[in-house]
Amino acid sequence: MGDTDQRFAADIDDDSITTVREQDLPESVLPLLDVYDDVIGDRDRFLWQWLYHLFPTFRLSCLDDTRAREVRNAKLTASIFVTVADDVAERHGDRATFDELTSIPFDHRRPDPERRDVDGDVVRFLMDVWNEFSALYDASPRSREFAELLQFDLQQTLQAIEYSYLSNRYPGLVSERELWTYDVHNMLVFPLAGIDLSNAPSFDSSELSSLRQVLDRTQRMARIGNWISTWKRELAEGDCSSGVVVHALENDVVSPEQVQAVRRNPTDATVDPVVEAITDAGVEDYFLDRWDAEYETVGRYESEIESVDVGAYLEGFETVLSYHLASEGEK
Repeated sequence: MGDTDQRFAADIDDDSITTVREQDLPESVLPLLDVYDDVIGDRDRFLWQWLYHLFPTFRLSCLDDTRAREVRNAKLTASIFVTVADDVAERHGDRATFDELTSIPFDHRRPDPERRDVDGDVVRFLMDVWNEFSALYDASPRSREFAELLQFDLQQTLQAIEYSYLSNRYPGLVSERELWTYDVHNMLVFPLAGIDLSNAPSFDSSELSSLRQVLDRTQRMARIGNWISTWKRELAEGDCSSGVVVHALENDVVSPEQVQAVRRNPTDATVDPVVEAITDAGVEDYFLDRWDAEYETVGRYESEIESVDVGAYLEGFETVLSYHLASEGEK
């Protein structure tokens, strides 16, 4: 990677990653994580520590500081829910369980852990996770005001996960254009901001439209960081749906035959040539340049939004990108 990568990676050293690994998690959530380890266990606890460590970095400045702990815990439980849903659909290809768990956040639908072909343990676990999240969210001062918007944003997140499922089922489906349309919502930036807003008495609702334009762009920035830090690991698992790989495929950096070979049999012999070609072509730098462009666009909203410090929010995403680059392959 080029100079852009070095500019961010230089901000984070090995000691910072050690600090993440030493991050304490909230006592109220630890029982859920113990069940997660027993029932699911797809992810190392480093992911939950990484998220919990970084949540304060990119929170909205209008958040009431007296609600900071509850907000941080709510964000962690929401992230656990979405991560498990994503793994059920993308890692395991379990459509029946995914369809059942998508009903959990919405009152008009009732999940049935006993339904045929459904992994009831996973659904019951996510019902418990959602109950914990709901209790935290409902206690927020402005929870009712933003509840419908939060549900809409969660629907977009679940749709992004469904798109990931379909992309694995139909390898010819994925395009960079659709990744920007659907896949970016997997980053949870809108729901996490919604949790902040429900605990922000000083936020001016008349600025909501402008704020959501900021969120739209920072969500893309978050996705870029995630793509760059995970695409090599995903390739080694036979997953070729990362924006980095899709861009390389659409721009003839790698061939359809190479990608198909990785999907069929992800070994060093099939994966290494693809990694080398993408690295040599500077595809990661293309996305980091896109990150810079989104950053510059968001900066233009600083003068339009008074109840949120847009500059501080942007600085938070600089830190997030730095941690992505420093923790490549860890999550």
